[in-house]
Amino acid sequence: MKKINLQRQDPDAPIEWKKYEGEEVIDRMVIRQGKKIEERSWRDDLVKAEPKGNAYCIGNGPSRKNFDLNTLKGTGQVYGCNALYRDFMPDFLFSVDRFMSVKIAEDKVYEKCVCYAPNIEVMRSKGKLNLIPWNPHWISGSVACHTAAVHGHKNIYLIGFDFREFGKDQLNNIYQDTDFYGPRHSDTIFEAWLYQYRSLCKRRPYVNFTVVHDSPPDYVTAIPFTNHKVLSYAEFNDKVLNQKI
Repeated sequence: MKKINLQRQDPDAPIEWKKYEGEEVIDRMVIRQGKKIEERSWRDDLVKAEPKGNAYCIGNGPSRKNFDLNTLKGTGQVYGCNALYRDFMPDFLFSVDRFMSVKIAEDKVYEKCVCYAPNIEVMRSKGKLNLIPWNPHWISGSVACHTAAVHGHKNIYLIGFDFREFGKDQLNNIYQDTDFYGPRHSDTIFEAWLYQYRSLCKRRPYVNFTVVHDSPPDYVTAIPFTNHKVLSYAEFNDKVLNQKI
């Protein structure tokens, strides 16, 4: 009898980098004669991004509130999330939330930077938003870091990634209590954020990931991967931002 390997493929196995050219997507699912049918099409990569300098992935945690994002210009490309465009225009903007994605399209942010979203939001926007390449179906910040690696960046810096909530009535997000951002009332580690970041380090061992934070939580400093490190903002300014493309 032929043996069948039922073991699932490791989702965190290292990925060999290759240039992204597009992918097949599911446009819709229909039931025909009692069978589920996937209607698929090929979606070309229209962005054709090329890595230039460092990649700066901007989370919206309060740890970055005193950092001037304009200082990043000239040393790399900026990958932002959700409402960041209200105050600062990144090179690439990510949203995985339906309402935020619709708002980004309504505000025509795609005229000022490259905007990425899941396939359903790309279709809803009639192509004004771009398909997240090889979407891992993570939260926006993690997807931004993932895409920076897909683009070919070898040095990725995470700014404003706090990996936790801060308790009742305490600020968790710079845009907390504004449109599309609800209140935060717990005091927990965001397990999904932490898992996704660790997974990213495993999948892309050839990429250097650096969390910029003046008081990082212990579970971030203790991440045991050689391609992960933590820098204070002073160290980041001295060791990174004085380098030009």
